[in-house]
Formats: sequence, structure tokens, C-alpha cells
Amino acid sequence: MTGARMQKLVSTLRWVIVVASALVAVGSWWSYLHAAPSSQVGPKYHCPMHPQVVSNEPGECPICHMTLEPFEPAPPAAPTDAGAATDATPPSTDHKGHAGHERVAADAGVMGEGPPTLPGDVGPVELTFERRQSIGVRTAIATERDVAPTLRLAATVLEPESGLAEVHVRAAGFVERIAVTETGAKVHRGQELFAMYSPEIYKAESELLSVSALASDAGAPGLPVGGTLSLEGVPAAARARLELLGMPSSAIDRVLATRTPMRVVPVLSPAGGVVKKRGVTLGAYVTPGTTLYEIVDLSTVYVVADVHARDAADVPVGTPGAFTLLGREDVRAEARVDLTYPAASPEARTVRVRMKVKNPGGTLVPGQVGQVSLTGASRRSVVVPRGAVVDTGLHAYVYVEVAEGKLSPRAVRLGRATGDDVEILGGVSAGDKVVSAGTFLIDSESRLRTASGASGGAR
Repeated sequence: MTGARMQKLVSTLRWVIVVASALVAVGSWWSYLHAAPSSQVGPKYHCPMHPQVVSNEPGECPICHMTLEPFEPAPPAAPTDAGAATDATPPSTDHKGHAGHERVAADAGVMGEGPPTLPGDVGPVELTFERRQSIGVRTAIATERDVAPTLRLAATVLEPESGLAEVHVRAAGFVERIAVTETGAKVHRGQELFAMYSPEIYKAESELLSVSALASDAGAPGLPVGGTLSLEGVPAAARARLELLGMPSSAIDRVLATRTPMRVVPVLSPAGGVVKKRGVTLGAYVTPGTTLYEIVDLSTVYVVADVHARDAADVPVGTPGAFTLLGREDVRAEARVDLTYPAASPEARTVRVRMKVKNPGGTLVPGQVGQVSLTGASRRSVVVPRGAVVDTGLHAYVYVEVAEGKLSPRAVRLGRATGDDVEILGGVSAGDKVVSAGTFLIDSESRLRTASGASGGAR
């Protein structure tokens, strides 16, 4: 009996423990479901200059190192369907610690693709007169005027393709004298470069003297010889053969005058310029296929520059400009686009343009770099001061005064920068009043109010 009673008591206690454990578990789950959502409160602190930087704890901004400020409480909101009000939470951003980098992939309307758009974290701002005075806000009127786009591009000096000349012999021979021995030397047309002995030329000289003597002994030109042959034109043909072999006319005249063949014949420069390459050696055996000198005429040089594809239409052939040598502002030459190369760089998205520049003093040499300023044709456009534009890289916008003290952001499409102004291709019309000074602070105010959920009333 005692054993059976004890066993029944143990069984009862076991079930009591199981039921008690179940009740505790159910109570915990019920408490969890009905707990206050205190853990879901948004960030409490933000940077006044970089609204995307938020934190749950006080500290300082990792970008500008300003002390983080608490969010202003949002006005009471209407109850939601769930019967609960939520705290003001800034727009979602992609945070890496407190770096606060804006997520690029989430933004639509990248500049240059489709109509211009505004960032999602800017909005209208209303400021009192005192507030505007304290932050130095100034406005300007968007105006319409003639805009002549000016491009300032890095440029390089190249040798002209049309000014290159090569020196070859027309008959094989041996180099016996070199007159121009250095690369870079300046030469003029007809100047002796070197002299050579050529058996073929020497033989042709002897033939010229022979036929000239025969024609002289036979009498006047045209006298029949042997009843059927005529010497008319024979000396001229012999002379022409020497000229075709590359012998200068002055040297041929000397041979006829002295009636003695020249053993060493000079080779003259075919053009004036600078010796770019020298390939002749004293005593060398040279043939017609050997390039002995390369001479480039630098009285006119090429200046080439790479223009972004979107700007290529602004600098057609004939566009005037000026080239300035790097480090030598006193060296300035007038230029004019004479060729746009029919190819573009897919990596840099640029098109190369070429200009011919007069170089009478030889100051410009191939390989030098500088800057070229090209002025395109003028066009009628709306312009605003540069300080009026907020350009984030993804978006460009200005703040337009729509009423006294009320500023509204407006997306714009930018054109060319001209001096202190920026061309506006869309988004702003002539006569609109835009913020031209204090824009950065206005933009920070706009982002701050949007992030904190403020109503945008006057401050």
C-alpha cells in the first residue's frame, strides 16, 4: 500500500510541474506580444550639417566633427490603424558605422539620363527676414544672354605629318664625308648632308663627258653621224640620267665646266627643318633602301587636345583658340581647329581635335604640353551665378524664391560654365529669383527639416 501511494504522489507532482511550466511559458509569450515598442524608436541624434549622419547615442559627426544634436520632437500624428503613434524617424540611409554615405544605387534620375530630378531628402524652406540676414542669404535673377562656350583643355605639341622628309640615295655607294653629324641640328633646303662615292654615278659622269665631247667634235647639234644617227639630245639624256641618280644640277654643271668627273658627289637636304634621325656612318656602304636622315619642318606644328564627347559639337572645324605653353605664359600662339579625328576613345569618352599653329621661331617642339582655350559659337541661354547651383554629382538643383521668405528646390540641367555664371539648359526660366549666396546653409536647413519631419514653418 505504502509503495503504491508513494508512486501515485510522485506522478501527481510530475504533472503539476509540467502544467506550471506551460503556464509560465504562455505568460512570457503574452507579455512579449503586448510589450511597448520602446526598442523600435528611431535615432535620437543627428549632425546639423550632414543630416544623413544619425546616431542613438550622443557624440560627434565623423565628417565635420560637429557635436551631434538631438532631433526635435515631431508634431502629434494622427493615430494609425494599429492605434499607435510613431516617433519621427529620418529617411532610411545606408550607414556604415557613422560614415553616413548616401546610397547611390537607390537614387533615380542620374544627371544626364532623363529629366533632372531632386534628391529625396530636400524640400521647401521658409525663413524669416532675420534668419535670412543671419545666414547671409542673397538672391539673383536668372538672366538670358548670349553664351559663347569656352573650353580650356590640356594640349600636346606634335610634329606635323606633312613636314616630314626622308633622305635616301638613288645609287649605291660609300660614304666618304659627313657634313651634318648631329641629331637636332637645323638644316636648310639644298644644304650638304654628306658626300659619297658611287661607281654608278661616276660611270654616268664619264658617259656625259664622252657624248658632250663627241657632240662638240661633230659640230652643231643635229649633225648626222654615219648618215643615219643624230647626236641631238644625247648630252641632254646623259645629263638627265645623272639627275635621276641623285646628282645635284650644280655638281653636273661643274663636271661639264671642268670636263673632269667628280669622284665624291654631295647629297643635299631636300627640305629645311630639324634633323630628327641620322642613320649615316662614315665609310658605310649605303643603298637606295636605307633611310639616312629624317628631317622635320617645325615652322608649323600640330597641337592636339581631347574633348569630351558631349562638348565636341561646340568646337567644329574652324573654331578659333589660343595655345599657351605650360610654364611659359609668355609663349602664346593663335590656333584654329582644322581637323576632328573620326574616332573616339570609348574609355575616356573623348574626341581628339587638331590645330595648326605657326611656329616661326621654333619655340614649340614636339612633346611639349600646355593649355588651349577654344571659343565656340555663341547661343542664347539662361544663366545663373555659380554659387546658386547645388551639384551633388547625381543631382543638380537651385533654390528658387517662390514667395517672400519661401524657398523651393528646383532640379536643373547644367550646361557650360562661363566665367562666374553657369548655363541652365532646363529647370529655371529667365526672371526666376534664385539663391546665389548662402546656398549651402539653405540646403542644410532643407535637408535637416526633411530628415527631422519638421513642418517647415518660419524660424
